[in-house]
Amino acid sequence: MTKHNTLIFKLLFFFGGIYIITAGKVLLILSGFGVDPWTVFHLGIANYIPYTVGQITQVVGAIMLIMGWILKIKPSFGTFLNMYFFGLFIDINLGLKIAKPPESLTVAIIYFVIGIITNGIGFGIYLNGQMGAGPRDTFMLGLSNITGKTAGTVKTCMESTAVFIGWILGGPVGLGTLAYAAFVGAIMQWTLNHIKLPGKTNAELSQES
Repeated sequence: MTKHNTLIFKLLFFFGGIYIITAGKVLLILSGFGVDPWTVFHLGIANYIPYTVGQITQVVGAIMLIMGWILKIKPSFGTFLNMYFFGLFIDINLGLKIAKPPESLTVAIIYFVIGIITNGIGFGIYLNGQMGAGPRDTFMLGLSNITGKTAGTVKTCMESTAVFIGWILGGPVGLGTLAYAAFVGAIMQWTLNHIKLPGKTNAELSQES
């Protein structure tokens, strides 16, 4: 496979992954069972300022990107794309009304389950696109470097703080928030292992870049 074709597939994985993730986030919002930590934070802020969830996602992403840059984690082009398109796709999916508000508990549960699964699959596809870390992860890496703590520890602290502040601001914390933490990582890992860029292994692609 040529480098040109490889780039096309990487972009397809990158944008396709982001779209799948944001569609899953919308389903989790509609389910009413709670959402992932950062969406709790964004929805909490949305209760107090006249901006869409997507716009708040973009602003928070920009702040995280700048803070990561200050901590000497240089963002990639993909980091800027992530910052913009995550928020844009959330607003597009909400605007398109890809699903109606659930009219029964059964439908809400279906939304909830599909939302969890699509988030895990979307993140796996997005990461296999290998376009660079998102703004929150660049800040996480910067904090990890200056504190000496592992990236996993810093990530847990950041997301716990986001949930707590979001909850105080009225963001929807619930079963979905716990299920997200429990299951999305495993689904993402399965996707990383089974839905890969065609033609070459991830290791081979990393050696080229």
